[in-house]
Amino acid sequence: MASGILLAVSLLTSFLIAISTFLASRILNSRRHRKRAVGFFHPYTNDGGGGERVLWCAVKAIQEEIPDIDCIVYTGDHDASPQSLAARATDRFGVQLLRPPKAVHLYKRKWVEESTYPRFTMIGQSLGSILLSWEALSSFTPLHYFDTSGYAFTYPIARLFGCKVVCYTHYPTISLDMISRVRRRSSMYNNDASIARR
Repeated sequence: MASGILLAVSLLTSFLIAISTFLASRILNSRRHRKRAVGFFHPYTNDGGGGERVLWCAVKAIQEEIPDIDCIVYTGDHDASPQSLAARATDRFGVQLLRPPKAVHLYKRKWVEESTYPRFTMIGQSLGSILLSWEALSSFTPLHYFDTSGYAFTYPIARLFGCKVVCYTHYPTISLDMISRVRRRSSMYNNDASIARR
């Protein structure tokens, strides 16, 4: 019995060491190969809201201020191309970019969608944003990480990857009005009735 427990602990320790080594090497490699760019974390580039306007105004401001730096947009919209993003900024918001931003497509956006978490939605989305930012920064690591969607849990990940973090929180993932609904035990799409009653 004791030898079985010792073996299990030994295997678990070896597994955790292997995972930690892999993650550390991934982070160090990304830090070494950071690009002279500004990465904009905005998983929903086709939502049409005020946060998207902030994104395009920020991209334009960076392009005007530092013309030789690349602007990257991390997007979960797979149909987004540099040209379609620039056209959308102009057509929808009247923001004329100096040049199209580069697009880095995110394939794990489901981790920040409320439908993924029928219960504990806010916690799930916040933790999911960590995974999504890991995917983004593993794909392309810029010098500056700019969040225009309110995913505050991504900032430590960006710092781990060696980025300077800038943010504009138009609508945070967890806001005071959401917390007050939980306190009042109000059920909504992001506060399941079975949880709200407890």
